[in-house]
Amino acid sequence: MRVVLLTKLASEIKLQNVNAALPVLKEAVALSRSLNNDKLIAETLLDLADYHIVLAEYQPATERLAEARAQFATSQDLGGEVRCLGRLALVAEQQGQYAASLAHCLQGLAIPVTSNTRRFNTSLKIQAGNTFNKLGDYAHARNYFLDALQVAHRQDYPDRINLALGGLGDVCRSQRQWVAARVYYQQSLAVSQRLGNAPEALAMQLNLAEISERQGKLTEAFALGHPALRQSVATGRLLDIPRAEGLLARVFLRQGQTDSAIVYGHRSLTSSQRVRYIEGSRAANEVLALAYAKQKNFAQAYVASIGRKAFNDSLLSEATTRRTAALQLNYELGKQQAQIKVLTQQARLQNQQRELSRLRQQNQLIGLGGLGVLAAMVAGFFFWQYRQRHLSREKDLRARLAADLRDDVGTLLRQISLQSNLLQEGLADAAGQRLQISRLSDNSRYAVRQLNDVVWSLDTQNDNMGDLFIRMRDYGYEVLTPRRVALCFEVPDELPTFRLPARLRRNLYLIYKECLQNVLNHAHGATRTTVRVRLEGPQLLLDVIDNGQPASPATAKATLGRATHGLENVDVRAAAMGGAATTGPIISAEGKVTGFRVRIAAPLPSA
Repeated sequence: MRVVLLTKLASEIKLQNVNAALPVLKEAVALSRSLNNDKLIAETLLDLADYHIVLAEYQPATERLAEARAQFATSQDLGGEVRCLGRLALVAEQQGQYAASLAHCLQGLAIPVTSNTRRFNTSLKIQAGNTFNKLGDYAHARNYFLDALQVAHRQDYPDRINLALGGLGDVCRSQRQWVAARVYYQQSLAVSQRLGNAPEALAMQLNLAEISERQGKLTEAFALGHPALRQSVATGRLLDIPRAEGLLARVFLRQGQTDSAIVYGHRSLTSSQRVRYIEGSRAANEVLALAYAKQKNFAQAYVASIGRKAFNDSLLSEATTRRTAALQLNYELGKQQAQIKVLTQQARLQNQQRELSRLRQQNQLIGLGGLGVLAAMVAGFFFWQYRQRHLSREKDLRARLAADLRDDVGTLLRQISLQSNLLQEGLADAAGQRLQISRLSDNSRYAVRQLNDVVWSLDTQNDNMGDLFIRMRDYGYEVLTPRRVALCFEVPDELPTFRLPARLRRNLYLIYKECLQNVLNHAHGATRTTVRVRLEGPQLLLDVIDNGQPASPATAKATLGRATHGLENVDVRAAAMGGAATTGPIISAEGKVTGFRVRIAAPLPSA
C-alpha cells in the first residue's frame, strides 16, 4: 500500500514540478525491491522511466525500461510488456530512430489482444501514427490514429481519445491544414481538461498557440503562449519550454518588438540546445537573424544565419535518415527478434547476480553496524545543532511570509469578501452587478499574482541576478501590455554570475512593482515605459522612466508629486537594502514636463 501511495504522490508532484518527483520515485523503487515483488518492481521502474523521458534523459530511461520489461516477463504480465515497448518506441522516436521506433510498435502490436493488453495496444497504434507522421507517411499515420480513436470510443478510453485527436491534429498541421488541425487540437484540449490531464492540456495549448501564430492571430497566440511558457517552466517540462519561448519570439518579431524577440530567441536557443531539440535551435536562430537585421546589427544577424544553416543542414540530414528508415525496418525487425532470446537470458543472469550482491551487502552491513551506531551518535549531536539553527531561520521565514501575505494579499481578500457580500445582497441593478463582478474578477487575478510574487521572492533558487531581471521583464509585459503601454527593457549583455542576497532581490523587485503601478495609476497618457539597468562599480542602477504628462494644469502639481505614499514606500525599501532612491519629473528645454523618472541605486555584494 505504501508503494502505491508513493507512486500516486509522485504523479501529483510531476504535475507541479517534474524534478521534485525523483526522490519519491526512488523511494518507491527501493521499497518494492525490498519486498521482492516482481509486479511492484516493474511498475515503479516504469514510473521512473517516465520521469526520465519527460526530462529527455534517454539513456537512464532505456535502462529502467529494460529492467521493467524483464520484471513484467517474469510475472507473465503481457500488458506490462506492451507498455514497455510503447515507451521504448517513444524514446526511439524522440531521438530520430524511426526504424527502431516502428520495430518496437509492431512487436507490441503482434502480442495477442486481450482485456489486459487492449488499452495499451491502442496506445501503440497512436505511437505508430506519430512515428509515421514524422516519416512523412501521412496516409499510414492517419489510418493508425483513426483506428485508435475508433477503439477508444468503443471501449470508452477517454485518455486515449485525446491522444488520438492530438495525433490527427499533428497530421493536419504537417500538411498545413490549419483549420482542421485547430479543430482536432481544441477537441483534444477539451478532453484533457475534463480528465485533469495537465501535461497533455499544456501540449494542446502550445499547439493552438502555434496554429494562431501561423494564421497571423498574434494577440491570440501571445494569450495562449505566455501562460504555457510559465506553466512549462514551473512544472519543469523541458521539451515544452523551447517551443513556447520560440513562439513568443516569433510573435514579438512580427509585432515589431525586436528587443523582446531577441531575448526570447536566445532563451529558446539555450533551452533547445539543452534538450537537443534541433528544430527549436533552427527556428530560434532564424528569429534572431531577422531581429538583428531589423536593428541593423548585421554582424549578429550573420552569426545567427550561420547557426540557422548549420541546424538546417542537420535537419536535412535527418530527413534523409527518415527516408532510409523504412528500408531499414525489415532488417531491424529480424535483428530485434534474435535479440529477444539473448535479452531474456541476460535478464535471468542479472537476477542471479543481484541476488548474490544482496547477500554480500547483508554481510557487510553486519560488520559495519557497530561503526554505524558510533557515527550516528556523533551525527546526532551535529544534527541537533543544525536543527536549532534551522528552527531559527524557519521562524524568521514564517514571520516574513505572514507579513507579506497580510500586506500584499490580505487587503485584496478583504475587498473580494466585501464585493461578494455586496453582490449577494443584490442591491445593484444589472449594470452595477456586472461592474461588481468585473471588479471581483480583477481583484481575484491580482491576489493570485501577488501571492505568486510572495512565493517567488522567498524561493532561494531565484537569487541569480539574471533570474530577477527575467521575472521583472515578464511582470512588466503582464501589467503594461493590457493597458497599451509599451515596455523597453534594457539590460547589459553580460551580467555578473554571483547571487543576490534575498533582502536585496526582494526589495528591488517590490520597488520595481511599485514603480510600474505608479505609471499605471498616475502617468496620464503614457504610451511607453523604459526600464534601464546599469552596473557602475559596486552599485546597480535601476531607472524606470515613462513619458506621461499632466492631464491639466490643475493636476500638474499632483503629477510632479506622483503618488506620495507609493514613493515613500520606494524610499523605505531602498534604505532597507542599503541603497537610495531619487524621483522627479523630466523637464524639457522649454520647461515642459515630458515624463517621470525613478532611479534606484543599490549596493552589490562582492563577487
